[in-house]
Amino acid sequence: MQAYEPIIRQYAIQYGIPEYVELIKAVMMQESGGEGGDPMQAAEGSYNTRYPKTPNGITDPEYSIQCGVQELKNCLEHANVQSPVDIEHISLALQGYNFGNGYISWAISHYGGYSATNAQEFSNMQARVHGWTSYGDPEYVPHVLRYYPF
Repeated sequence: MQAYEPIIRQYAIQYGIPEYVELIKAVMMQESGGEGGDPMQAAEGSYNTRYPKTPNGITDPEYSIQCGVQELKNCLEHANVQSPVDIEHISLALQGYNFGNGYISWAISHYGGYSATNAQEFSNMQARVHGWTSYGDPEYVPHVLRYYPF
């Protein structure tokens, strides 16, 4: 995990979110513990254009970080996060990282933001729509925040 900090920092600076390095690291810890070829689990995200859009589709850790940082930045912007201690909006952004950005606009329009209850509702709704037994991790926010020092 610590081995990736310089790469995380490089892409955080490149994409204009250097103050969120610790949050990026927390996401990586939840996603993979810093292991494997896709430590940010970014293969299915919108920034992956080189690898299959399947779980663990990315096999280049640096590319995974590059994609994951862009994905997280997009979520932070959509959730209107103001600072690294804006946990209310960071929670919305994090759940959006896990579920996809559609969750962010849905949660804002239906409930004004993130809650554990509406994350579960969205997960159940998406699972039904797709005919799956489950969708994403409705407890993603507390799972990530346990690694976030703020």
